[in-house]
Amino acid sequence: NLTGAFTATGDITAYYSDDRLKIRTGNITDPLSKVNSLNGFNYVENALANSFGYDDGESHVGVSAQEVQKVLPEAVRLAPFDRDEKDMSKSGQRYLTVHYEKLVPLLIEAIKELSDKVEELENK
Repeated sequence: NLTGAFTATGDITAYYSDDRLKIRTGNITDPLSKVNSLNGFNYVENALANSFGYDDGESHVGVSAQEVQKVLPEAVRLAPFDRDEKDMSKSGQRYLTVHYEKLVPLLIEAIKELSDKVEELENK
């Protein structure tokens, strides 16, 4: 298990984005409603997080993996500290993490929906 921060001086590239490697199955539906169901908030680690080695005592910003899972389950995975070599929960508690980069497509579609609503209002 790796703990602590990971720092790189260059780009980090993972997965793929090339459209030639994809079969599109549709745009994200109802993106604005999904974004509106999420909360961005400030937090500090609690005692349970401390027991897993997360104890920097600093203020953080984030979202709830459980809230994200309800609207975009593709962006949620088992937290690395709770994942074993078979990709199962070590603790049995299934602690979650959010792949924030996977929220970007949802945000893009929500912005487009807002843009359409603004344009519609401006044209009235």
